[in-house]
Amino acid sequence: MDKGVLGTGAVFGLQTDTHMTGHQYSLLGSIAPIAQLGWQPFSAWLIVKVPHRILMPSMILGWGIAETMTCLCHDFKTMMACRFFLGLFEAGCLPLFAIMTGQWYRRVEQPLRVSIWYSMNGTATMAAAALSYGLGHIHTSKLYSWQKIGRAHV
Repeated sequence: MDKGVLGTGAVFGLQTDTHMTGHQYSLLGSIAPIAQLGWQPFSAWLIVKVPHRILMPSMILGWGIAETMTCLCHDFKTMMACRFFLGLFEAGCLPLFAIMTGQWYRRVEQPLRVSIWYSMNGTATMAAAALSYGLGHIHTSKLYSWQKIGRAHV
C-alpha cells in the first residue's frame, strides 16, 4: 500500500508541500525498488543466518517505522531517506514469506496461499484509495493531508 499512498499523497499536495522540483517525485517513487535491488543479496544472507522468528518481526517493525516516519518529512531529502529505508526493510520480506509458506504448508497448498497474497495487493490498494480519499479531506492545522494519509496506512 505504501506505493499507492505515495500516489494519493501527490494528489493531496505532497510535491507542493515538500517543494519538490523536476524529476524528484519520480526519483522518490523509484528509490524504494532501487534499495530493494541493492539490498537483496544481504537480505538473502540474513534469511539464512538469522532465525525467521526474529528476522520477520524485525523487518516488519522496521518497515512500519520507516512508513510512519514519512509523516514527519517536510522536504525531499527526508522523504528520500524514509523511502530508501522502506525499500531496505521490504527487500527480505517477500522471499521470507515464500520460505515460511514452504515451511508451513504442503506443496499442493502453496500456490493457493501465494495467489491469496498477490490478490490482496490489489484489494488493499482499492481499500487504501477509498480510505486515503476520506483522510485527505480532513483538514487540521497540524499535518498536511498527505501526511495523514501516510500515517494512517501503517
